[in-house]
Amino acid sequence: MPGDRIARVRYHAPMPRVLVTGGGSGIGAGTASLLADKGWSVVRADLRASGEVVALDVANETDWERGLRDHGPFDALVNCAGVRTRHAITDLTLDEWDRVVRINLTGSFLAVKHFARHCLADGRAGAVVNIASVNSFGAVPGQPHYVASKAGVAMLTKAAALELATQKIRVNAIAPGPIVTPMLAERLNEPGGREWLEEKVPMGRLGEVEDCARGIAFLLSDEASYITGVTLPIDGGWLTR
Repeated sequence: MPGDRIARVRYHAPMPRVLVTGGGSGIGAGTASLLADKGWSVVRADLRASGEVVALDVANETDWERGLRDHGPFDALVNCAGVRTRHAITDLTLDEWDRVVRINLTGSFLAVKHFARHCLADGRAGAVVNIASVNSFGAVPGQPHYVASKAGVAMLTKAAALELATQKIRVNAIAPGPIVTPMLAERLNEPGGREWLEEKVPMGRLGEVEDCARGIAFLLSDEASYITGVTLPIDGGWLTR
């Protein structure tokens, strides 16, 4: 019957496709797994290829052009690739400043730029989630390069959302607090490090990768179809202090 045929067509509609950078570990890996469980077709990318992870240097424009051409098209993009190191501002070298800013901020810029170009060329809507930080809104000692890069990600998110809103491309970000990932391992391995962080979180616990993944999945979903330019804290109340 005609009604049955329509139902079958809807059932076999293509799965939405998403590219997740930093997909080899941490928030990127957790987000890729959750989105796959929710029915997304997921391509994981990281600096080095391994298993199902494709190679993509987020700070290299040629890599973005090749990656989107070879693995696209995509309906969504999640920019989880990032680094953090700790140096006092008087000890921080220009090379290390450039490296962190290039990966965290320039990498996010190149990602949004090339993803948006592909969407516009194909006449497709799209959704982007960047990874900012609670340190986008408040500085901490010993990480001037990191906090500057993440503050830049938060403002890049707003600027891109403003420019792309009429093109049906939404751009949002999350601002993780202390999340148990390899990036936080150095602090957690310090004597009393975990206890110090837990005392700073009003909810009394550190975040898990799944906490961030669920926020990202929401921002990509139709339930967030009227949300753009937002940086959503996922921090157990960290920024309420």
